[in-house]
Amino acid sequence: MTLINNSLDSLIIFYTYLLIYNLSLIILFWTLYQFTMINFKTIYSFNDLKLDFFFTTILTLILFSIAGVPPFIGFYSKILILLLLINSNFFFFYIFFFGLLFFGLYFYIQNIRFLYSTAKGKIDYTHLEFMRKTSLYYMHSFFLLFFLIFGVILMDDIVLYFYWLFN
Repeated sequence: MTLINNSLDSLIIFYTYLLIYNLSLIILFWTLYQFTMINFKTIYSFNDLKLDFFFTTILTLILFSIAGVPPFIGFYSKILILLLLINSNFFFFYIFFFGLLFFGLYFYIQNIRFLYSTAKGKIDYTHLEFMRKTSLYYMHSFFLLFFLIFGVILMDDIVLYFYWLFN
């Protein structure tokens, strides 16, 4: 896949990017949904997130993947899009997408900083013992986190699957 000028290659790279991004968003919103099953009334309730290490770690890893930090698979999907734009001679879109990448990275890093730096204040700790985390949530979260972190190993399989799907 040295030259990416083929429209089939473009579709495969695009769908690979969408698959990785959508998997990241599914686990992000699923984690936030699991968190909202407790006593969640206002946006200030996000301060309770820092009390649960599992939720905070999952949200941090997902936001790093969506932001495109290098060890995560979100980085490799964005690199594929950038290579597609360069090889297709879309330099204006490359510069635009590159700027959006840095803007998005700043946004996601600010959200991670908010997760770890908000003051605890007065938090009622009694509802935390009734936090409901289902075994299904744990099982799928570990699988998707493994994919987000070590998905580089599976990247060839994903691309081959899309080749098989479109041929």
